[in-house]
Amino acid sequence: MSDFEILAGLVKAKTVDCGVLVADLHPADFCVPARTAFPVLTDLVFHIAVRSGIMEIEVDGVKYRCTPEENNLVDVKPMNTVSFIRLSTDFSGSMLALSRMFIESSLRGRKQIKPGEILALKINTAVTLSEEDMQSVLKYFQITRENSGYDGNGKLDMAIFCYAALLLHLNIIRIVYGKIKESGVDTSGGNAARLMERFLQLLEENAAREHAVHFYAERLCITPHYLSIISNRFTGRSAGKLITEELMSKAYTYLRSPDYTIQEIADRLNFSDQSSFGKFFRKHSGTSPAAYRRAAIV
Repeated sequence: MSDFEILAGLVKAKTVDCGVLVADLHPADFCVPARTAFPVLTDLVFHIAVRSGIMEIEVDGVKYRCTPEENNLVDVKPMNTVSFIRLSTDFSGSMLALSRMFIESSLRGRKQIKPGEILALKINTAVTLSEEDMQSVLKYFQITRENSGYDGNGKLDMAIFCYAALLLHLNIIRIVYGKIKESGVDTSGGNAARLMERFLQLLEENAAREHAVHFYAERLCITPHYLSIISNRFTGRSAGKLITEELMSKAYTYLRSPDYTIQEIADRLNFSDQSSFGKFFRKHSGTSPAAYRRAAIV
């Protein structure tokens, strides 16, 4: 059973479909079975907006006390580990949870959230939004809930629900990341985080030409193994996976433009030939560059 399914099992009144859970959260609707420890949750995304009462949550070993006045939005990412949640008797809030599979399938072929933004978001799990920003978040929650009542037979209704959920998720990221930048919150998180931040800068500058982990490790004066350890710690993905994602993001962008032939794209991304690029692209997208281009440009 996935952690997304485990979380869904803790929430009684909810809508769940296609790896999306949306719910109005109250103590009576959220419970851990008696004499059972709270299940450790990871590898999923969930957001909780606190409207009243108190929520206590432990993420990555840090305990947060969340109220409407302070830490009123909890933003959990796949690389976070949640080990405890407790709601006061007068708590009310809104929850959106997304499985990793939903996130990856929804964003495939689109501009990815930058790993540097993920790094800042990981370190800042609970944030305090202004009344204006909170109302904006609650508005998106309402839109998602309003589109969650379909009968399950209509593919269009299901697509609208999924897109509403994705829109809510992306707007929460936008608001939270803007809040972090605006408040000047320290996102360094120590030497490992500084190395990670430098790796992400190097990746953005060199990914089109340098595809090997050891190149970045050498520039950082660390071993490839240690680079992958800190990459997994801060983003939930290995260094090699981040390099692949950056390459695929660039490939998707080039393929959506008619200005480059597939051979020219292979050259720009430093593949030995068009065939090598095609094998790489098919492995990570499930389709050929030509087929993706035809579907994207239509």
